[in-house]
Amino acid sequence: MSPLLDRLNLDHRNLARVLTLLDRLLDRFHNGNEPDFKLMCELLDYMESYADEIHHPTEDLIFKRLIESTGESPMVLGLLMNQHQQIPQINRRFRSSLDGIVHGDVLLRAEVEAQGRELVRSMWNHMTIEDTQAFPLAQERLSAADWEDLDRISPKANDPVFGAPDRARFRAVFAELAAQAQAGA
Repeated sequence: MSPLLDRLNLDHRNLARVLTLLDRLLDRFHNGNEPDFKLMCELLDYMESYADEIHHPTEDLIFKRLIESTGESPMVLGLLMNQHQQIPQINRRFRSSLDGIVHGDVLLRAEVEAQGRELVRSMWNHMTIEDTQAFPLAQERLSAADWEDLDRISPKANDPVFGAPDRARFRAVFAELAAQAQAGA
């Protein structure tokens, strides 16, 4: 497997941790408890700043290369690239609602929760399709030279939570991950 595909697989494992945490916070919200809105906003910020700005553009480069090199355009690749445009919009809508709650806006809990659940569900479904269909296709059809070129042109940035930590920006995320590690979760 190429180092670039290894990085994307690691990103998926890390995003799975983020989605699981976000889902637990949504469960608290659903049960009438106040979740840690700061933590939720930081999770969404992470998804926006890393997944949407680094991870998804890297995948798009791979999917476009697959289309170019094979002369085929499997529907799944178009679907995934389209989702890379839709997911940030879902994130921003949910983030806007959370920001509204934090600033005292009156919003229907059910609507805000539905926005969060849509984001979590969309990301899980998206990653599953990539893991089971797109990544195996890329691994099978792209050459070593393709992977080297893709690695060279792909966006570069350290993962600010799971790579080179930005502890000031993601303070609540780090506190929660530390608490989970201490609890053995």
